[in-house]
Amino acid sequence: MKPKISEYLKSLKIRELTVVTLLIFLYVGYLYYKVFIFTNDTQTTKEEENYILIERVKPIYISLTTPYGIPPVENCDMVNPYVYTKVVSLKSLPVKERKKRFISLILPSILIENFKIEQNRKVVLKIKEKIENNQELLPVEEKFLYDLFEEYRVENIGDLLKRLNTSPVSIILAQAAIESGWGTSRFFVEANNVFGVWTFKKDGNYKIKAKNSNAYLKVYNNILEAVDDYYYSINIGWAYENFRLVRLQTDDPLLLTNHLEKYSILRKVYVQRLKSIIVANNLQKYDNCNLNPDFIYTDILK
Repeated sequence: MKPKISEYLKSLKIRELTVVTLLIFLYVGYLYYKVFIFTNDTQTTKEEENYILIERVKPIYISLTTPYGIPPVENCDMVNPYVYTKVVSLKSLPVKERKKRFISLILPSILIENFKIEQNRKVVLKIKEKIENNQELLPVEEKFLYDLFEEYRVENIGDLLKRLNTSPVSIILAQAAIESGWGTSRFFVEANNVFGVWTFKKDGNYKIKAKNSNAYLKVYNNILEAVDDYYYSINIGWAYENFRLVRLQTDDPLLLTNHLEKYSILRKVYVQRLKSIIVANNLQKYDNCNLNPDFIYTDILK
């Protein structure tokens, strides 16, 4: 009997040792998972959540050598995002053809800029909703908001949303037509300056001198830059504060133009000219144009 008992006791010790070893192995495995795997997964999840998805446009840059190099806009719902880095005078074209080519040249940049503003506005509205629901903002959201506060010179979301807004395409086209003479002015051809924007900077690389005057106009690298700068003036300038407020209530271009009289020294005459150009050229049909979705992509902001 003794040998059997001793063997039994020996087997018990082996089993206990095996169980203890197994427990130690499991505990070490748990610690490894907790420290190296679970922690890293948690960090990865947090990193993955710390971003903003926003849609952007990929422009197609074109340098013109002839006015016939401007692809005409045939489908208002599928406008390709052409951005012109060098333009030519449209003066040689018959009036009807000149206007058609001019609109085809300017329209894509207006739509690109509108799209950018609209996307930024969507993100701001989402951030506003989170704040109202007492949700903590991500660092990337805080930076996004702070950068826009700086750009638009505001201190709160309410004021930002008044400025971070788009205008009807028809108004912008009409102003571009007046200020550039439908694509015939020297400033348009030599400086991509579509809206007759003046500058007071001393840097000669970004300005050209007006004839018989000490005044200078801005030089832009492309038409999109000119549209962007135009929008900055409209959305920031004190002279257009009432325009921005009315814009929150209506998108009717014929009503909104009443509040752009300070854009020109002609005041009310300028407003009437804008309205006449919009109506005579049926520019309102471009207010609902859209970019070709093939050139829209999702960007990740971190």
